[in-house]
Amino acid sequence: MKICVLSRTGRGGRHDPHVFHLGSRRHPVVALLDEWTEGEHRYFKVVVEDGRRFVLRHDPATNAWELAAAYGGGALPAAVVRI
Repeated sequence: MKICVLSRTGRGGRHDPHVFHLGSRRHPVVALLDEWTEGEHRYFKVVVEDGRRFVLRHDPATNAWELAAAYGGGALPAAVVRI
């Protein structure tokens, strides 16, 4: 599912997701749990304010973002640093 993502410059000068929109809902990213590269795409596992977790996929060649996965809410793990 294509989504609108606002990013900011993260580590190494690369763009990390900061806020994304699903339909008319705005979801600020409060924590970045993981990031990795598969092929030509970058993936980000993020947490939003209500504790839900999402995997966002970015195609740097086209600057297109997609929702790759969504998980239920819950408390943030203790080791997660809020951004």
